[in-house]
Amino acid sequence: MTEAREPDDDALSWGDADDATHVDAAHNPIAVRERDERDPDAPETSGALIGFGVFGGLYLLYTVAWLLTASTTYVSGVDRVLSGYVEVLRFLSIVAPALWFTVVLWAARGRSTRTRLLWMLLGAVVLFPWPFLMTRSFG
Repeated sequence: MTEAREPDDDALSWGDADDATHVDAAHNPIAVRERDERDPDAPETSGALIGFGVFGGLYLLYTVAWLLTASTTYVSGVDRVLSGYVEVLRFLSIVAPALWFTVVLWAARGRSTRTRLLWMLLGAVVLFPWPFLMTRSFG
C-alpha cells in the first residue's frame, strides 16, 4: 500500500538526497574570513560612509565656529614675537578640524572602520569650539 501524497507535501520536501542537484550544507563548507583582515582597496560600507559624512559635516561646523571666534578675538599690548605666535595659533585653530579629518582618513586608511570612527569621535571631543560657545549670548 502506497500512501497518496498531497501536492502540498511536496513543498515541504527538500528533494531526494540521491539527486545530482541536491545540495547539502554538511558537504559544502563555507569559507569564513578573519574579522581583523581588511582589504584597503575594498569600498566602504554605506554605514561607514554615512558616519564619515556626519563627522565631515561636524568638522566643517567646527571650522566655521573657530573662524568666527578667531576673527573676533584680539590680543593687544604685546610685542611682535608674541603677536606672531598668536596669529600662528589662530590659523592652526581654524584649520585643525579639517586637518584632523583629513589625517584620520589618510593615516588610518588600512585600519578598520570602527578604529577610524573612534579617532573621528576623539577629534570631535578634543577640537570642540568652547570659546565660540562661551562667548555667544543665547538670550
